[in-house]
Amino acid sequence: MRSLFGLTMLSILALAGCAKEEAPPEAVPVEVPPKTVSEIVGEYSAALQPLFAGAQAGSGFAYGAADPIISQFTTLRSQYSNPKEINEPAASAQIEEQVANHVKIAKDAEEWYALDGLLKLHATLNPTSQRYQPLRRKTDLMMERPLVKCTGFATIDKDDLMAFLDVMDPKTSQITSVRVREGEEFYPDAEGKSILRLVKVIGAQSGLELEYMRLPGETWEIPGPENR
Repeated sequence: MRSLFGLTMLSILALAGCAKEEAPPEAVPVEVPPKTVSEIVGEYSAALQPLFAGAQAGSGFAYGAADPIISQFTTLRSQYSNPKEINEPAASAQIEEQVANHVKIAKDAEEWYALDGLLKLHATLNPTSQRYQPLRRKTDLMMERPLVKCTGFATIDKDDLMAFLDVMDPKTSQITSVRVREGEEFYPDAEGKSILRLVKVIGAQSGLELEYMRLPGETWEIPGPENR
């Protein structure tokens, strides 16, 4: 009886030991499907929306405002730069088309600061493209065009009208006050060459036409002090 009892206990202990040694079944990893083209495009477009809005006429897009937007987009895009995200190239191609559309909008609206950002963005998406080289050169010059405000007029002698202008460097925000007659060149650059010219006073002092001498023939109008 004792032998039978001992054998029974050994069997029970052996079975218990086997039960302890059995490993639990491993969890099967869930395969996350890649994002669709439309999903990636939606995220990219949302990140770039402030820049796209800046392309619209009268947006008031500021100097340097594009840089953090592009940085955010670049960070977002890097998250999809892996073999699993097979739809990223197609999404980037669609975004490149959107950028091209907004380049045209910003160019027509003369929103140069937004255009600068869009051209930088296009270079990020398509580094080998030469498509916008001439526009890139013009944009660089236009971004350096001073901001001019007419603060008043004065007649020094009979028929000798003088315009009082505040000229601001867009990079430094430094303001220089000048007095200019029609036809005069003013605001010298670092080499001492004037880069602006007062073409004419418009109407009854309602505004001024100015020429940007770095791009001969490139003129624009600003309002007089009574029409701002």
